[in-house]
Amino acid sequence: MKNRFIKGILSSLPLWMACILTSCLTAGLEDLPAFEEAEITDVRFEFRYKDASAPWIDGEPMVRIVNLTTQNRVIDTNAATITCALQVPAAADAFTEAVRGQVSLASLAGKFNLSTAAVIAPVEGAPVLGIPGDFSGPRKYKVTAADGTTKTWTVHVTGLNK
Repeated sequence: MKNRFIKGILSSLPLWMACILTSCLTAGLEDLPAFEEAEITDVRFEFRYKDASAPWIDGEPMVRIVNLTTQNRVIDTNAATITCALQVPAAADAFTEAVRGQVSLASLAGKFNLSTAAVIAPVEGAPVLGIPGDFSGPRKYKVTAADGTTKTWTVHVTGLNK
């Protein structure tokens, strides 16, 4: 039985080697152009809080997310600036008035939409996107396009309306 197994493996070895050592790609394919846009096309913000009324499996409070509405958003691609105000939603369910009162520009998580294949990095101490940070003043972000083109954007949240 053991010999049959070994013979089976050895007999299929050339097939495996042919599959591994050949490529499905055809040589001489046309290169696609690298994207040169280094734009921020949208901004969104959220507030995160711990809901003590909903414990997680380990007994810790569940983290809840409240999306803030972006108002008066102006995206100026020439000046590489974005200004907007934020509206905090009304209290409801676990998002009580007490929790709503904790929402501030100093504890928001930002999320930005970028040009295709671009990457973004905080500049001059700006908060890392997706992690709660301080947006109480103008914040700068460097967007790098796929072709290496860079643009430094300034994002300014002008107000928080409760």
